[in-house]
Amino acid sequence: MSTPATSNFESVRDEISEKFEQGKQTATEALHDAREEIVQKVGEYTEEAKDAVIKGAESTQRDLSSSLLAFSGALRAASEHLANSDQRTASKFILDAAGGIERMSSSIKDKPFADVLEEVRSFGRDNSGALIAGSVLAGLALGRFVKSSSPNTRSTEEDDPSYGLGAGFSTSPDTDQGPDVEGGAIP
Repeated sequence: MSTPATSNFESVRDEISEKFEQGKQTATEALHDAREEIVQKVGEYTEEAKDAVIKGAESTQRDLSSSLLAFSGALRAASEHLANSDQRTASKFILDAAGGIERMSSSIKDKPFADVLEEVRSFGRDNSGALIAGSVLAGLALGRFVKSSSPNTRSTEEDDPSYGLGAGFSTSPDTDQGPDVEGGAIP
């Protein structure tokens, strides 16, 4: 037996349930739209960030290519110095390394960044020992080159016994060992 209060209660309950379902559906649609908009914006921002990173990487790639070319020039100079010092084997090795670096510089300069990055990764995985050994040898050759091309201040001290005595003093046997005096005054 249904009373009017019970029937009224059921009607209100059904109405509330229907409004709740409509609100739930509206919220779901709003969340879906917001999610799609967020995904779209994230995609746009990601693409902008990727473009900025690629532009920066391409600039770095050009700088790296120039630096490698300069480094290969230094290696060639070190190779020439070694050849002049009768160290032909080391000179040839360094010269070959300089040629390889020049080829790599040219390759880096002319390729897209993604290809260069993959090649560097691949070379590092496949030739890690050669990469480390080449770096060490190049460092040693450059160090030797810098050391040999800097002025040697010790030879002045060792070769000249009067070095550091000051002006007016001499250690040669044909002069007196005192200061030079001109007109009675010490300079």
